Amino acid sequence: MVCVCNSTYCDTVYKQTLQQNQLLWYTSTQDGKRMQSSVVNFTAKNESKINLVLTVDISEKFQKIEGFGGAMTDAAALNIKNLSNETQQMLFESYFGSTGIGYTFTRIPIAGTDFSTRPYTYDDVSNDLTLSHFKLVEEDDLKIGYLNYIKSIMSNPDNLKILTTSWSAPAWMKTSNEITWGALKLEYYQLYADYITKFFDAYKERGINIWGITPGNEPLDGFIPTFIFNAMAWTPTTSAAWVVNQLAPTLANAGYKPFYIAMDDQRFEVPWFTESMFEYPNAKELFSGTAVHWYADEIFSPIRLSQLHDKYPDKFILMTEACTGSSPLDKEKVILGSWDRGEKYASNIIENLSHWMVGWIDWNIALNEHGAPNWAKNYVDSPIIVMPQTDEFYKQPMFYAISHFSQFVPCNSYRILSVGLEDNPHIEAIAFLTPEQDVVVVVVNKASTPTAITVKDKNKNNVVNVNLPAKSFNTLLYLAQE
Repeated sequence: MVCVCNSTYCDTVYKQTLQQNQLLWYTSTQDGKRMQSSVVNFTAKNESKINLVLTVDISEKFQKIEGFGGAMTDAAALNIKNLSNETQQMLFESYFGSTGIGYTFTRIPIAGTDFSTRPYTYDDVSNDLTLSHFKLVEEDDLKIGYLNYIKSIMSNPDNLKILTTSWSAPAWMKTSNEITWGALKLEYYQLYADYITKFFDAYKERGINIWGITPGNEPLDGFIPTFIFNAMAWTPTTSAAWVVNQLAPTLANAGYKPFYIAMDDQRFEVPWFTESMFEYPNAKELFSGTAVHWYADEIFSPIRLSQLHDKYPDKFILMTEACTGSSPLDKEKVILGSWDRGEKYASNIIENLSHWMVGWIDWNIALNEHGAPNWAKNYVDSPIIVMPQTDEFYKQPMFYAISHFSQFVPCNSYRILSVGLEDNPHIEAIAFLTPEQDVVVVVVNKASTPTAITVKDKNKNNVVNVNLPAKSFNTLLYLAQE
């Protein structure tokens, strides 16, 4: 089941006012409920006869949450362009607007990715040592226009964090002379830093400021000669050296001081990739955190994230790319209405944020029904699927999985202690305290039958009983009590 949006209609959630001793409950289910709201009253402790008890403790705070978001790729922008202006506005409102799901992050590529219609960079003229041929492309015009529109509809545009990275330098700067693999030649380290600075300049001239940057997307891919799309090889040492010695000084001289974020690759590289980067002189001081992708999360334990946090507690960890349909085993790249894929999103957000991640950024914010365009035919799924033939877009279960977090957990919330259900094979839960002192509990019921739980706040004298529907995402909100 998908929810259909068009130029005149799209579903929204209006948060009700919280009252003492009441709990607001929003639920989405496989059988069709989408963010359905209800109110449940707290009751006396001794009325509860439910064995499954989730205890929440606001006095035990962990990491501060930076937010949620998705990527504005060429493919996303080109798909959105195929809708009418009114339907485009509905789509952006759904993610970023005052009635949307509270996105504060967007990730934009520096030049092309596989989710472009062709392999390209901003200067594909060989040996252009002055970068005189550097030029943005038509897709940038689209993306810049959309980013400025997003800022105009956000209740606080200063909250928008734009993260960027490059998939590859121009092929002529690389050892392979190919866009799909190979490393940056040492003699072009400074020229490539100049190239990145030109990108910052070009976007700033049109009103777009960059919040953060990583050295490069999935740096290990560039070591594979048979790799099928844009990639460039970096070792931990070479990426750290380039950023410390060339990129950061060059950007600083041009007036830019973005957050520098390490790695931008899979969980199996944690913590060793970041550790190796931080061994390079001045790298630990320069980098603010580590960026991680989700594609190996089902194989490698999230304990790796906790190990990274424990070693560098002052450095954040951020999920910067996630999508379903990417596996070679996925015969269907887009499965409209897949609850299973939505469940994977919700579980992954809970797992990663429970291990110190400060935010979660989805991949393409919109694709078409084929998971395209992608010049390398590396098609995947998306929370929103665009249907230009009917001037509609479809909100998938993945969209609602994210919204059960992003809509209720704003920037500067804290993850707080929630214990008691860790050993249950069907229930996953996490809790937060918002800046407004609301407690937010997100619970996923993977079971095919309803499951009753009790939520107990350690600082309250009573409890609340909730019967979680089968196959459901649930967000519970109540007022904190010191």
